[in-house]
Amino acid sequence: MTFKSKGLYLRHLIIERCGDWLVRHLAALWYRLDRRHRRITLANLEFAYGAGLSPAERERLARLVFCHFVRLAWEMMELLLAPPAFIRRKVIILGEEHMEAALAQGRGAVAIAAHAGNWEYTVMGYGLLVRPGVVVGRDLDQPWAARLARYLRERGGNYMVSKQKGMKGIMGHLRANRPVGIVIDQNTTTAGGLLVDFFGHPARTTPVAALLARRGVPVLPTLSRRLADGRHLMLILPPLPLIKTADAQADIRRHLELQSRVIEAWVRSCPEQWLWLHRRWKNQFPEIYEESGQRSAVSFQPKPGIKDRN
Repeated sequence: MTFKSKGLYLRHLIIERCGDWLVRHLAALWYRLDRRHRRITLANLEFAYGAGLSPAERERLARLVFCHFVRLAWEMMELLLAPPAFIRRKVIILGEEHMEAALAQGRGAVAIAAHAGNWEYTVMGYGLLVRPGVVVGRDLDQPWAARLARYLRERGGNYMVSKQKGMKGIMGHLRANRPVGIVIDQNTTTAGGLLVDFFGHPARTTPVAALLARRGVPVLPTLSRRLADGRHLMLILPPLPLIKTADAQADIRRHLELQSRVIEAWVRSCPEQWLWLHRRWKNQFPEIYEESGQRSAVSFQPKPGIKDRN
């Protein structure tokens, strides 16, 4: 190693360690001050894992979740300002052949995703490295924030479809044979979602991808994770199978349950990189997010056949 390369290495190491120190301390400050999201995160972890995690383990995991999202916030600045060549170097895509095979059918494809890793980073990387994709997202209420979010999602050559436009916008891109990304791990409205199992409890989930699967559109889990070296992995899995019968509703529910199991497995494999700050079970179990309800909620055991409590 030359003197110059040693100097560059040491400078990179110092910057990296200073960045890690800053992330840890900002996350600790956020965790201490943001009582609401701290309580939601701990309630979710208790509800999802029950006795499988001790209080000390839940506390440790919750702090790691806050660290992850502080790091993610910094990475959003990279996505807004860094040159495309820099972003390309930080994204690894595995399983690209599965998406290419799906698109070869000419019906487009749906990439189901989760709020795990830095999903925005890998989506931009996919647009820069492979082909333009489509992001389905909600337009933010503030006009300036909505414009910023759209710029972020379209900067790598991707397209954005507003959730408010719904199926019409999605179908237009599928007819153009593009991959359409739909995030399915957030709570949705009672009218707009079905109840499927997630961490042992019924959770309201969007059935859009399952509905499209029954129409013949390939649906591929497309999942993200931040790696130890700071790069971002996008893993594309083969299309999920759909058994088509005369009962359309049953077909859609079975497929949605399969989607949920895949997402849950990904979250369990690296729980500190998932959005535990979101009230995933608020439709069915609002009491777990009340200060007095966290402890009693863990004793709930779902009965065979998930039923709506509303």
